[in-house]
Amino acid sequence: MNQQVTRVAAWVLGFGYALAWAIIGWLWRGPLTDLDFFFLPAMRTVLSGHPLMVYTVRFQSIIANDNGPLGLVPLTAVGAIASWLGWDDNRLLRALVLAAFSIFTLLMAREAVLAIDRLRGASLAGISRLLAYGVLALSPTLLIGVLGYGHVEQPMELWLVLVAVRILASGRTTGAGISFGLALLTRSLAGLPLIPLGLLLLARGRRRAMTWLAASAAFVVALGLLPFVLADPKDTVYSLVTHRGSLPVGGGSIWQLLVGTPYEWIPQRADVIFVLGLAVLLSLIVIVARKNLTLSSPDIYGLLALTALTLPLLAKSVWPYYFLDAYVFGVIWWLGQADPLAIGRRLIGASLPLIAVVATLLTEFEMGTNSARIRLNEGVAMGLVLAILVTALTVRLRRRDLALSLTRDR
Repeated sequence: MNQQVTRVAAWVLGFGYALAWAIIGWLWRGPLTDLDFFFLPAMRTVLSGHPLMVYTVRFQSIIANDNGPLGLVPLTAVGAIASWLGWDDNRLLRALVLAAFSIFTLLMAREAVLAIDRLRGASLAGISRLLAYGVLALSPTLLIGVLGYGHVEQPMELWLVLVAVRILASGRTTGAGISFGLALLTRSLAGLPLIPLGLLLLARGRRRAMTWLAASAAFVVALGLLPFVLADPKDTVYSLVTHRGSLPVGGGSIWQLLVGTPYEWIPQRADVIFVLGLAVLLSLIVIVARKNLTLSSPDIYGLLALTALTLPLLAKSVWPYYFLDAYVFGVIWWLGQADPLAIGRRLIGASLPLIAVVATLLTEFEMGTNSARIRLNEGVAMGLVLAILVTALTVRLRRRDLALSLTRDR
């Protein structure tokens, strides 16, 4: 009886959540977002009979959509339904899109809560479980990213990544690679979690598993992108590979220190290399020191959060939704502890999602300013805070004695 009541309550809450997104989408009067600039025009391109020409979409003739095409699949389905219903009004369409994509947010939150259950060794129940869902599904970073910037695909990507991590921990590397490949086809930055996981496999002598993981992910990505490359190679390569180098250094970035100097070209052309390089370095620093770290260890989510922070730390432009990956991984790592609200060393984990939220709000607050001085101060201050957080988290994850102590406390 209790299980049946719980199931009904879950469906009611889920429906209410989707309805809330629909209402918010209908009421939204903010500026246009990437949903308006890229995703909806690409959807209309598909519905007009040109499904392989989605990368012709541009904003200001230069800026392109640098994400894979998978997120357009459910978006196009929603667009087709809206067209059939005659809901051509942008407000109605936005409401329907946000309601439909809220399903992926709930899937992401469910996968995250299941991960917390595995780390704790016992399932959250009652109000604790509801609060965990709330922390994930109602975070300011998520709301700002999806509603304020139109990145409806980000929860979908994170859900696929979390599924991949779970599958990989169970030993099914090919299945994990497929899920990672689908995540990469949703959002390019899904490749960041692959770095620590792949390096951990190599460090533990599981080269064959690493090969299958990388090969299956690469195969899925190649299979998904090949039709677009064959049909429209120029626009596809420009959107996914080369156009980023033409974009200037923007707000929220510590690279603001190089703006106006002869070295400005470094972040403009190669910021991604620095992000990936730091992710590799931090992963190795932790993995080498933590011989007991495995794919099923609680601290694996701390490591994923650590590498996710390299994006807002070293990207040439920092947008508020860049903190969502680190937030979600950080929440799992924190709430996966036996007593996450205990005063003392267990409370260390709470600082990660908290700082991610504060950084999101501060970055969003500064987005409207045109003052170079304010943007410089914001970029430097944010860079210093994130550098301190990354350093502290790295030190924490390297401490094998603390990890063992927390495990014994469970």
